Amino acid sequence: MKLTIFRSSKGDCLLISHPAGNGKNNNILVDGGMTTSFNNSVAPYLNQQIKANNEVIDLLCLSHIDADHIVGVLTLMKLLTDWRVFNHHQNINPTNNDFKKPKHPEPPTIKSIWHNSFAKSYNLGATLPRVTNALYLIEQATIKYLDNTLLEEVHNKATGIKQGITLSQRIQPEQLNIALNPQFNGKLVKCNQRSIKKNSHKVGDLTITIIGPFTSDLNKLKDDWKAWEKKHRSELIEFYSNLNLTSLDQPLGSSELSQLLINSGSIDLSLGDRGEVSIPNLASIMFLIEVDNRSILLTGDGHADDILKGLKKNKKLNKSGSIHVDVLKIQHHGASANIDKNFCKKITADHYVFCGNGTHTNPEAEVIDLIFNSRRGSEIQKSNNEEEVDNPFTFWFSANPEDELTDRQKEHLEMIADKLTTLKASDATFDFNFMPVGDASQSIVLL
Repeated sequence: MKLTIFRSSKGDCLLISHPAGNGKNNNILVDGGMTTSFNNSVAPYLNQQIKANNEVIDLLCLSHIDADHIVGVLTLMKLLTDWRVFNHHQNINPTNNDFKKPKHPEPPTIKSIWHNSFAKSYNLGATLPRVTNALYLIEQATIKYLDNTLLEEVHNKATGIKQGITLSQRIQPEQLNIALNPQFNGKLVKCNQRSIKKNSHKVGDLTITIIGPFTSDLNKLKDDWKAWEKKHRSELIEFYSNLNLTSLDQPLGSSELSQLLINSGSIDLSLGDRGEVSIPNLASIMFLIEVDNRSILLTGDGHADDILKGLKKNKKLNKSGSIHVDVLKIQHHGASANIDKNFCKKITADHYVFCGNGTHTNPEAEVIDLIFNSRRGSEIQKSNNEEEVDNPFTFWFSANPEDELTDRQKEHLEMIADKLTTLKASDATFDFNFMPVGDASQSIVLL
């Protein structure tokens, strides 16, 4: 099994590949990163390493709708659409030059997608076009006022929901016809609490166990946000009124929009505090991939408590309540709100993967220390995995301090690099790998 880490700007984009026989692989693509990084790094790889070998993407998983995960997926969908149109007209008339060849390489076929779409989540039905239009108006109207905390929050929510709806429309039968959540009968992807057998799914020889999100967690999160809506209701209604939404042919009430936005909202509120993690992040699709006694834990932007809860529910923790995996994708780019000492004491890995380029100071220095100390710290700090805790381990990063970055991003990654160099000098069994400058990806091969 091989995990490919793509240069994905501030976002996530990972590919899991495993031999399927006859010289081909099964492939699972998780998230898409940002537009430019997808076009420059991911698209060429998918074309040269998957499509050129007559392989497909068996499963595309969008963990959640935050921009740094979904934008690259939308870019992929547009690229698929552009190539489909071009190929169609080339088949009809190869001399027709009215339809130019797309700029970026042709992606492989996508057989299925896991995506908790808003059309399914909120049962929008016939109101979907009006919701999309209204969200567009909100997105455009608020972009000028992002220095206002409330309006920035509303803008981010509207943008994320609109992107989720766009993806839902792209994969419809009349467009790309990609199967949506087929293992869940087209319904939402979530951890089944009544029957853990229903959480296990196969892609070739790969076994995927869904560990999150939980239905009860999603419902509780929606209830928790009612307080936010109540607090800001008058401001939101006044703001929606100023957008003149009543001019729509069939206006969507401000209370409906308010509820839709709040149920899907995000906030910026310390270490491991679940209350600081946004709703889309907490709703991340998270899963464990296993094959041939090897394992990769994909965590989206989820929270430590939810990851452990899902693993426990699926009986993946040992008697001491711990687990060791070959690869752990650190949740939410190494943000301190999503991880704590308890998590690091209970989950260890041979390889820790950090996606992000220093945006929002991620990965955070205290998270680096937390994980390192769980392996090489004091007895109080060390993990419960006694057989694994003292073994060699490696940190992997999807960016490099020498990349073209903002001054703030570069300064942060340079600080992280200095810290890692100091840690490595103190322990020769620890190693780290930044994305090589100029490379589109780097891979971890699990033999």
